[in-house]
Amino acid sequence: MVILRFYRTPGLGLSATSVKLRQLRQHSPLVRELETELCFNIEATSQLSPPEIEKLRWILGSPLEPQNLTTEPNLEGAFHGSLLIEIGPRLNFSTAFSSNAVSICNSIGLEKVVRLEVSTHYLIHWEQDGLLIGRALEEELAGLLHDRMTQCPYLQPIDSFKLEVNTEDWYEVDVLSDGRKALEDVNSHLGLAFDEWDLDFYTDLFKNRLNRNPTSVECFDLAQSNSEHSRHWFFKGRLVVNGKEQPESLIDMIIKTQETTNPNSVIKFSDNSSAMEGFEVKLLHDQVTQRKPAISIKLAASLI
Repeated sequence: MVILRFYRTPGLGLSATSVKLRQLRQHSPLVRELETELCFNIEATSQLSPPEIEKLRWILGSPLEPQNLTTEPNLEGAFHGSLLIEIGPRLNFSTAFSSNAVSICNSIGLEKVVRLEVSTHYLIHWEQDGLLIGRALEEELAGLLHDRMTQCPYLQPIDSFKLEVNTEDWYEVDVLSDGRKALEDVNSHLGLAFDEWDLDFYTDLFKNRLNRNPTSVECFDLAQSNSEHSRHWFFKGRLVVNGKEQPESLIDMIIKTQETTNPNSVIKFSDNSSAMEGFEVKLLHDQVTQRKPAISIKLAASLI
């Protein structure tokens, strides 16, 4: 595999740059100015030919400003006493942008391109030229520039999209010997979010009923089964209040509200979506004729 890089300035528009700069200044009065550029990290199965490079430049560049796309970075950090931070998507999955970009490349004959991710270079200028800052402030500023769930700082340019994954062997959780303490430990280690009831229930299940130790894989699977998002066991399950079972589940109570509200709901309680009746709107419809194209206006009901 070959990694190619192209750079385009500016990375963000004026409005987005102003928002980022304001966030940085609120955290540290040392920040004076912010510059940005995009870095296109392209993975190809082999070196691209000059015609293929031209196609790639055509895709990545701006048609009105083709000179802004370069093969060398335009921003430099430490040499000028500024701070350069690169933020990009986490590499353990391919982003939607990459999937679309690769599809476009393949459709114009760039079958060698298999992944294309975009990172952003942030060059922070200080109020005092040549100012040296500590590692702690650098990490704090980097934290303001990205979403930790989907992005991360790149400490060096990407030379491969392959990550070394250290797999962890499964193991037995010794409930028979250590009791609930064993489940508490694996709960903390794997982040299973077992609550007090879960810990008591699973301790009794494996120690007194099944008379065996669960594996770490089983514990992780139980945590997924506990997820309200996955099973809705609480929202759709039997509801007992003060020892008395209620005739309806929580979801039944919510659905029942539709019996006494406006009957304008088109989609409800279906696949995480909803829609209600809107108003009549005018739509343009094309008419196919033998002479020339024609457009007509028709009224149609809209959905909100």
